[in-house]
Amino acid sequence: MKKLSLVAALLAALALAACSKSPSGPENKAAGGLSQVSVAAFRPADNGTIYVYRAGEDFRGPPMTKIGPLGPDAKAEIELPPGNYNFVLRLRDEAETSGPVLEGDVKTEPLLVAVEAGKPVSVNLHGFVKKGNQKESFGQQAEYKARIAGHITDADGKAVEGIRVHAYDHVQMSERPKFVSARTGPDGKFELNLPEGGTYYLCARDKYGGPPKVGDLFGRYDKGTVEPSGVTVTDGQNLETVDITVHTVW
Repeated sequence: MKKLSLVAALLAALALAACSKSPSGPENKAAGGLSQVSVAAFRPADNGTIYVYRAGEDFRGPPMTKIGPLGPDAKAEIELPPGNYNFVLRLRDEAETSGPVLEGDVKTEPLLVAVEAGKPVSVNLHGFVKKGNQKESFGQQAEYKARIAGHITDADGKAVEGIRVHAYDHVQMSERPKFVSARTGPDGKFELNLPEGGTYYLCARDKYGGPPKVGDLFGRYDKGTVEPSGVTVTDGQNLETVDITVHTVW
């Protein structure tokens, strides 16, 4: 009988401990500081991507996180810690999830959302088709004072279409480029219109955002050196023969 009493007491203690544990539902998430954000996009916007930026971050740079491509219902859910966030929807005609939004693409204006701990939030994004594509390059370019131009070719010397040239102000060419050209046409020619002269380090690629991946086209301007070669241009100067060869990354 004494053994049975001990077993019964042990089982009762285990049951009490199980009942005292925190549930794994929304209340537990609230205790951890995360909140569920439900996003619905309208245009339609299936296959679009939702970009989430912390308040104050540059919308041209990489987002804190992104969701997509969206399914047929154009809805998504994400858990975020407390804070202020900007939500942006972008749907490009081209099969890319980064780079400038061009004429004909679907986009939304940034929507600032305040997320509080443990409180679910609903976000509705209404897209529109971008009309007009006045800027060939993006960056702060009120006036063009200098220009770099050239041609993009492959290893056989043939012109390559659909390439952008990225200009950096540091040799490591990391983070977001300072300026980006429009895509090359069938002749492979690019133009970089710059607001001021300076020394720039150039790379050419067919994708925008993140390091080059296998299958991407990539090249950089150099003069046979290990490090990229800087291109120096002064105010009022046009450099016309800055040519770059691209190769397939493998």
